Amino acid sequence: MITTDIFVSNIRYRDEKRCVCFCHPVSTDAKQIDRTKGFAATFRAQIVHPQSFEGGQVWRVSGKTETRERTVRTAAGKPIRETHMPIQSATLIIASGMQIQAWLERNIKGVGPVLAGKLHREYPNDLLDILDNADDEKLAKIITNPETREAIFEEWQKNGDAETLRFVQEKQIPLHLAQKAIKYHKKNTLIKLKEDPYRLLSFSGSWKEVDAIARDKFSIAVNDIRRLAAALEEALYSCMDNGHTCLPFETAYNETKKLLKPHKEPEAAFEAAIEHGKKNGQFISFGDEEKWFAPLGTYLMEKQTAIFIKRLLSEQPHQQELFELSPESILSEFEQSESIRLGIDDFALNDAQKDAVITSFNSRFSIITGGAGVGKTTVLKALYKLLDHQNDVRFQMALSGRATARMIEATLEQGTTIAGFLRTVSNAEMTQTPIIVIDESSMLDLVTFYRLIRKLPEDCKVILVGDPFQLPPIGAGLIFHLLCNIESIPKRELTVVKRQASDSAIPICAQQIRDGIWPTFDKTQPDVQFIHAADNQILEKTLALYNESPQNTQILCATRPCRFAGIEVINRALHIQYAGSRKPLLAKNEETGGMERSGFCEGDLLLFTDNDWQRDLQNGCLGQLTKVYDTPQNVMMGDGENQYMATAIGEAIFEGKHQYILPSDVDSLQLSYAITVHKSQGSQFERVIIPIRGSRVLDRTFVYTALTRGQKQVTFVGNESATKRATEALPFAFNRKTALENMLNESLQ
Repeated sequence: MITTDIFVSNIRYRDEKRCVCFCHPVSTDAKQIDRTKGFAATFRAQIVHPQSFEGGQVWRVSGKTETRERTVRTAAGKPIRETHMPIQSATLIIASGMQIQAWLERNIKGVGPVLAGKLHREYPNDLLDILDNADDEKLAKIITNPETREAIFEEWQKNGDAETLRFVQEKQIPLHLAQKAIKYHKKNTLIKLKEDPYRLLSFSGSWKEVDAIARDKFSIAVNDIRRLAAALEEALYSCMDNGHTCLPFETAYNETKKLLKPHKEPEAAFEAAIEHGKKNGQFISFGDEEKWFAPLGTYLMEKQTAIFIKRLLSEQPHQQELFELSPESILSEFEQSESIRLGIDDFALNDAQKDAVITSFNSRFSIITGGAGVGKTTVLKALYKLLDHQNDVRFQMALSGRATARMIEATLEQGTTIAGFLRTVSNAEMTQTPIIVIDESSMLDLVTFYRLIRKLPEDCKVILVGDPFQLPPIGAGLIFHLLCNIESIPKRELTVVKRQASDSAIPICAQQIRDGIWPTFDKTQPDVQFIHAADNQILEKTLALYNESPQNTQILCATRPCRFAGIEVINRALHIQYAGSRKPLLAKNEETGGMERSGFCEGDLLLFTDNDWQRDLQNGCLGQLTKVYDTPQNVMMGDGENQYMATAIGEAIFEGKHQYILPSDVDSLQLSYAITVHKSQGSQFERVIIPIRGSRVLDRTFVYTALTRGQKQVTFVGNESATKRATEALPFAFNRKTALENMLNESLQ
């Protein structure tokens, strides 16, 4: 047993029973602890409540050290050995100074986490007074540069707020909440939190965390009206995690009651919460026969969305002269040019495609829909030929980087992600009459669509393209799926599949699954097959199938962590088989400062999970790590006048393009032998394997989306009866509670 003072560097893991911190010893004579590397410490709830810990604290602890193996957070899950101490006793010596440390790091050039941490440890109780009094002598003991000290005092005099920082530290408000609250409320933070500490919920604080702070640190009673209203508001916002934007009375009541335990009179508390919350604008109630509740924010977003769509539908499109050419002649020219480009003598748009082109051309708001391979992109290219005869600027976009890249590749036009459009396109560039084309619109969530329409001018034209039978958006709300059900919205559906061969079973099965019919698989037809496997057989059979033709196969999964059919276990197995013995890619460990294996090796298949448009790398790009450097190399990046020097640790091919791997890329890389179906949207693969079992994410849209990623062969492996039940049941998206559809139906009657 040893006793030592430890500095909490960061929180590695926390739940209700324990907290695992990464620590560095402040003072110790114990040979078992290496001061330079640090160690992990586990605090059980019986010793100290897990919510009591945050970075920057100093604790006096006792315990026995031991060496343990843990799996690092990498795609391959490599085990490492480290010093670990289960804590037997703990006393807080120095409260967290992370708020003031964060202020110094954020506002003062030249002050990083190391220097800020030294200041706090040297003056744990006096640092705010030193800054208030501009005590240069004391600050000089740690910061030797006089210009840096002068900058600190000058910035503190302008923007420092010792009272607020003392307050949030005294109330033990976690750094992530305190920073957001101070940034939003500024000098009013102290007043606002004293008025209602449940305001911390607005800054992504969990109910358990904020309720504990309010009751323990602010002495809020169990039946305080602020707590009651906050519980109802939290119940409504929590429903967004399941895609809902509103809740019926009974559901809202039950969810609120869970949060208010151990309140003895939940019915009365709920009624009081309604009155107080409505009065203070925390949420809104609507409906005549059945009462519904919605967070004020989502309700207003849906309301504005309905108003925006109604306005576009009620006004004639902004049209200009098509010169001397008719739409028919322009489309005829397009067909001739496509015949030459594709080398197809008889290329022609079918009637549904021509109808879709003309409908979208003549409408201010329209939808082009259809399954995979029915020619939606061809319709867009033909539509663009018509629109080229207008002077209106055109923007094509998609939610994900990969879908955007596919759109650019298919249409041969510039495109951007929706986030990129919102961030970079000015009003002047957009003009007053822009044409907005959104591909893979089934991915659109309420918040994203609302942010988009807020930016668009009144005379815009909007065309949504997608497949309503694909997976619903990850975020709350339902846009495209609902709009496809509104009869008054101009919509054209394409049904003739052109991507697969005419005798392929893929489009036939896809249509059946769209209709909720489980296909009968023909064992003589290898295009689509279902191989039955118990949960503990799925991995083995999936790997065997993959090994038959790895060069043209993509495995698509429902989730990451499932030990039977998740991408983590499959990727780990295939990494070991195909690349695990090859040269490893090394990356810096931020905890220890040393270099360690990243979990990737030469030859590994990779997925990029960020957007770097300068390098033409988008979220969802698939590639392969082709070379690992023995030591980091200086390389030239960019083109022409935009060239610059960077440090690279390896090379890869992404989507057929050479890329250098930078140290900063490691956190944006995952193994991609298997990827989630969500990540695959907007893509197609020659051969697809889908490990599948009963789970909370298995529904018709998952089965359909996964199936339609395949071009030549699709193989399901797993529980056929669970997949059949999921296909025949209504998709989960249909269960999402939203107000938008009623708003649109009322306004468009």
